[in-house]
Amino acid sequence: ILGTQRLVDIARRTGKRIHVLHVTTAEEMAFLARHKDVATAEVTPQHLTLTLPEAYERLGTKAQMNPPLRDQAHADVLWWGVTSGIADSLGSDHAPHTLEEKAKPYPSSPSGMPGVQTLVPVMLDHVNAGRLTIERFVDLTAHGPQRVYGIANKGRLAVGYDADITVVDLKARRTITDDWIRSRCGWTPFAGRTVTGWPIGTIIRGTVVMWEDELRIRRGIGRPVVFNEALRPA
Repeated sequence: ILGTQRLVDIARRTGKRIHVLHVTTAEEMAFLARHKDVATAEVTPQHLTLTLPEAYERLGTKAQMNPPLRDQAHADVLWWGVTSGIADSLGSDHAPHTLEEKAKPYPSSPSGMPGVQTLVPVMLDHVNAGRLTIERFVDLTAHGPQRVYGIANKGRLAVGYDADITVVDLKARRTITDDWIRSRCGWTPFAGRTVTGWPIGTIIRGTVVMWEDELRIRRGIGRPVVFNEALRPA
């Protein structure tokens, strides 16, 4: 909270806008709610879903991340920030440290956990549980990042925009497993969690790159992100 307060003060004194990543505490979310004119905010599925002390008891150093996981009281306020519109975007905070690296005793163990592949199924499970609407999930993952960063040709389905689409089955019920993870680390803190809602396909600029868990491309097709200069953060 002290760091976030200082950052907002600097933003006001310099006349700039800021984006606060990985908001994890109740105090930060309540504070940022009063400063939406200069600050936008991001939350992660990990901090919305994994709570202490259970996460440390079950995962050990695999649960170590920075900022750290918090208890349910903090998570409840993060959810308030999500449903009330204080949070603007959802980030994976993907950090694919190997099991060997994470098995080191603290403080030699690195902070961070994989998150990019589990973001959609974990959050769709929250949608099915009634914690947020599908429209709010789309806003956090598509419209919100476009607004915050001023990204051109992204964030909506419209003529002239890139055809970046995730196709989901809201009723599919699956169990997340370590062997499903394609990242080099080969594990996930959500292993063993059964979720309702699953990504069926991923389309990037009109090209199907994943369908029913099968990668459809053999080489990268990434391109630099283009910004609307009028909206791009200073």
